[in-house]
Amino acid sequence: MRKSRTKRERSPKPAYDRGLDLLARRMHFAAELRAKLARRGYPEADVDGALDRLVADGYLNEREAAHMLVRSLKRRGYGRRRLEFDLRRRGADETAAAAALAGVGDEEELERAGSVAARWRSTHPARDASALARHLERRGFGPRTIGALLFDPADEAVGTAGIRGHRSC
Repeated sequence: MRKSRTKRERSPKPAYDRGLDLLARRMHFAAELRAKLARRGYPEADVDGALDRLVADGYLNEREAAHMLVRSLKRRGYGRRRLEFDLRRRGADETAAAAALAGVGDEEELERAGSVAARWRSTHPARDASALARHLERRGFGPRTIGALLFDPADEAVGTAGIRGHRSC
């Protein structure tokens, strides 16, 4: 008979090392990291010390995490409302979130919504303008952007010329 092997007891990693492991996978906000370390059973004092040390060592940076998240979501075709929501949901610091959102202008928002709309229209050619508006709203674009995109006659490429079911007033 074979002897059964017992698992060697490993000493748990310090909160700082676990935080580094998490940050190696992706950028985190302090609130996210605090919650993850707390779920893993680290005492609050250890978590606070680890977060302070991670900030001091330059591994945990709220501003950079906010900018990276905003860039990523913009690339994936999301609107300003979705950007704000995700920053809040992940616990971004208010000043870091405001700084990251400062670069999101109306022109760029309308351009991004136009790209999303064109992609959606190519896969849903028989759908009407209200379906497109709902899709854009789910992606986080505001009513002004959606309205400008759907009803601005000056922009033929993005305007209502190709939308089925649209009636001009």
